[in-house]
Amino acid sequence: MDDYKNTKEGRIVGRKYADILQMARPEPSAKHPRMPLAARAKIFSPFAALRGFDDELAEEGGQTLRVGKAGLSDEEQAALAEKLAGLARGSTVTVRYFVPDRLDPADPPLGCYKTVTGAVRAVDRVGQTLRLALDPPPKGPGVEKEKALAIPLGDIEALT
Repeated sequence: MDDYKNTKEGRIVGRKYADILQMARPEPSAKHPRMPLAARAKIFSPFAALRGFDDELAEEGGQTLRVGKAGLSDEEQAALAEKLAGLARGSTVTVRYFVPDRLDPADPPLGCYKTVTGAVRAVDRVGQTLRLALDPPPKGPGVEKEKALAIPLGDIEALT
């Protein structure tokens, strides 16, 4: 702001409004008090011209942040297999796994890593998947289903 004052335009504006620049800001009247910032934000929210823009940016960011699938060493694979064998139904685990980009098949595969926490539903050795329930089951009456996720065993990088 001070840099503007030292420019030619800033000096012209300073001379033009010199009589009111040093005055205090007027206080609002009791009849028209200042509106809180939260209320102001609510007023202007219907004017969001780009609805869904944040979602599009996140999706685009996911496309640009693709990485190659990292391979596990033999020791890491053995430790992961041991952890998978010790899982019990209902136990809570945190899984870091690779999600390949289905639109751009590459060799080696490109994609992103995700981390989720959930309750173990099953370790399917035949289908080679780990099934997790991401939300706790509903407490009350109703027919709501829990969110489930099936993770291919070959895409799991870490299990805690």
